[in-house]
Amino acid sequence: MTDGVLRRTLHTASAAVLLLVPWMSWTVCRNVIFGAALLAVVVEAVRLRVPRIGRALMSAVPVYRAAEGERPSGAMWLAVGYALAALFAPPASVAGILVSATADPAASWIGSTAPARRGKTWRGSAAHLVVAAAVLAACGVPWSLVVGAAAVATAVERWVAPVDDNLVVAPAVAATVAWFQ
Repeated sequence: MTDGVLRRTLHTASAAVLLLVPWMSWTVCRNVIFGAALLAVVVEAVRLRVPRIGRALMSAVPVYRAAEGERPSGAMWLAVGYALAALFAPPASVAGILVSATADPAASWIGSTAPARRGKTWRGSAAHLVVAAAVLAACGVPWSLVVGAAAVATAVERWVAPVDDNLVVAPAVAATVAWFQ
């Protein structure tokens, strides 16, 4: 499995925290998400401040990009983004987390099939929009809101630089669904 495939697989699998919802209250699930985000921030702080630990972690878990040797990882930003989305009540929070977990890896995968170029592709953005819309519809978001919320998710994912898109997609979707539902 290549590093990119492993990274996309872990990104998608990160939404597995939502599997707790049927067995626990949303409050417990939200607290698990907050705890995971706090743990991610602590791990990243240690990784970045203690070079020996950072090198060992980056070697043991081959999903870090080269630029993440000097800055927080996308995984940490994803966990914090999930925590921000979890501030909203379901179904908005669940929709935000699921869109972030699935649409970004789909965009990465489809975008990587485009002719070689640096940065985000329109092909990847189109995949992001389609997957986001499908996830929102599956979450029971009203059809009148599906396209708009998917467009917000895709716009934020494409144009938020220099902020990591993993931080903003989930809360942007959750806020859009919560405010307009």
